[in-house]
Amino acid sequence: MQPARFIVARRGSASFAKINDALMGFNKAWADTASVLIASVAKLSIDETRENPWARYDLGQAVAHLSIQAQHDGLHTHQMGGFDGAAIAAAFNLTEDQTVVTVTALGVLGNADDLTAELREREVAPRSCKPLTELLLVND
Repeated sequence: MQPARFIVARRGSASFAKINDALMGFNKAWADTASVLIASVAKLSIDETRENPWARYDLGQAVAHLSIQAQHDGLHTHQMGGFDGAAIAAAFNLTEDQTVVTVTALGVLGNADDLTAELREREVAPRSCKPLTELLLVND
């Protein structure tokens, strides 16, 4: 069924501006320097009468593999959830069964010193993951 759809917008294009304008919070502060913004869209229906319950999962798999390939190619990705999906949908005339799930910034890693002090602090802060014991619901 391939429910994954993408809006690929290169910096300087009208499409890039439309996606960038829909970003919120910290994302808006730095994403305008990304080489590419990608709006990831899930097509939610199989046909006129059936919903695709796996659409978002399939889209997530596609985005995950895009991220791995980008890293392999020396590029960086940053997934963003802070955006106005309705604004993106309107800007690109998406249908009712298409929903924007995430926006990805793609490009070369910028210099943290070029960020505002607040953003720089977030960017260089140590990263941590939850311990495995918090993630496993059952571990027989």
